[in-house]
Parts: sequence; C-alpha cells; structure tokens
Amino acid sequence: MTTFAEHRATVESFVDFMHRGADTDALARVLAENVVLTSPLSDEPLTGCDAVTEAIQCVSTVAADLTYKEVLSGETHHAAFFRLQIEDTAVDGVDYFLLDADGKIAEVTIWWRPLPTAVEMQGHLAPLSACSPGNCAPRKQ
Repeated sequence: MTTFAEHRATVESFVDFMHRGADTDALARVLAENVVLTSPLSDEPLTGCDAVTEAIQCVSTVAADLTYKEVLSGETHHAAFFRLQIEDTAVDGVDYFLLDADGKIAEVTIWWRPLPTAVEMQGHLAPLSACSPGNCAPRKQ
C-alpha cells in the first residue's frame, strides 16, 4: 500500500491563494519562515518568507493567467501542475513542494516547459528582479 505525504491541504491552500491573487497574509500562513524557492527566475534560490512572498506576488501581479490544474501527492512531496501566461507567452509548469513537520511549505522548486517559451517568459519577468514590496510593475527599459 502506498502512503502519501502529509499536509496536502497546505498545498491545496497555496493553490487557492494563488488563484485569488497571492495575498501576503494568506501566503504567510502556509510558508515556513525560512522557506526556500528555487525557480527559473534566478541562479540562486530565494530564502525567507518575505523574499519568497514578494517574488510570488510580483509574478502574480503581471500574470494574465495563472491556473493550477492539479495537485499531485507522493510519499514525501507534493506537486502542483499549472499554466502561466504573461502577455502572449504561456508556459506549463510544476511547483514541487517539500513541507516541514508543522505542515508549512519549506521548499518550492519550480520547473517550466517548453524551453523556448520558458526563455521568453524569463524575458517578461527579468525586469521584476528589482521590484520592491508594493511595487511589482516591470521597469521600463
């Protein structure tokens, strides 16, 4: 018999919060204080609830569409399959979650595909790398 990772409800709450705009307080309820985000946006992972929340909110702010399709659960991790669209560029992606003993998200790794579209998406999001809290609009080039 297969056993599944605990705290699937945390991931389902995260997905719900993302569909509703990634509110800071809502995300703080499901992210561990020292959460680590590894994503296509940076060579280095982001660490800490505030930094990860800010990055998530910046992407959410400019997304024309962010739709999670399914939450998958395994023995030790959960994953959520999504589609992200910014302007005319869309990628399919997966958020891969590791939760801590308290049921909070301790690690998130994000993958996008296909590669050519993922590269275009990075171009849309690169100007956000310098956004500050409350100011997630892309900088004018």
